[in-house]
Amino acid sequence: MSECHSENILYSQLKSLVDAQNNKEHQCRRYLQHVPHILFKETVTRYVYHETEYQGHSGPSDYVISGVVLEPNGIECTRAYIWELKAPQCFIFKKETKNRICPSADLIKAENQLLHYFFELKGTDSFRNSFGVTDPDNVCLGGIIIGCKKTMVSGNYEEPKKKILYKNAIKTRNHLYKGAGIRLMTWDYVLSQFRSFRASAASREYSPQVIETPSIPSGTISIFHEGSGAFQQEHSA
Repeated sequence: MSECHSENILYSQLKSLVDAQNNKEHQCRRYLQHVPHILFKETVTRYVYHETEYQGHSGPSDYVISGVVLEPNGIECTRAYIWELKAPQCFIFKKETKNRICPSADLIKAENQLLHYFFELKGTDSFRNSFGVTDPDNVCLGGIIIGCKKTMVSGNYEEPKKKILYKNAIKTRNHLYKGAGIRLMTWDYVLSQFRSFRASAASREYSPQVIETPSIPSGTISIFHEGSGAFQQEHSA
């Protein structure tokens, strides 16, 4: 099966989940393993480990991923990013007044969970050891993935008005997030990566390895397995 064909299948599968009526958060998150580069702010030279529902004292983090990144000064370090996920079916903002919208309950919950999990895990030795991170400062806020085009805003607004209010609300939210380094993504953005040549090239550029294991030999394909959390090797046909 060609890589292009595989990407088209993944696109179709994820699109059906995004378009579904009922909550598909857990099913959607499996597709992040195919586009891990979007979860980092830096260039990744080697993916190290990932885990879903990583259990901390204050609750389970939805998605945590670590990798060796290249800093602007040319030095490599292992960095872990913590992400909170909500379903494509969750609204991002809701009506507050005729000319103003506010964060939905799901977005506020995601923000609260993300911050609590981040501050707890940053100071946890066992967490850093699991993800190959030595310096607490290299445990980072990733962000929130929530909603889609259909669930940008709840409320009885005309479509043009809704788009304007959403644009303003996102600008305001990003201004608030900027200092903390939090990113806000929709599942439509994740979906777009499966139709992006750039994403395909990025996924083929590196040869991810399992932490503390030998390098993947030539003639194999690296696959990010959801169950184990690690990048493992599969022999190509």
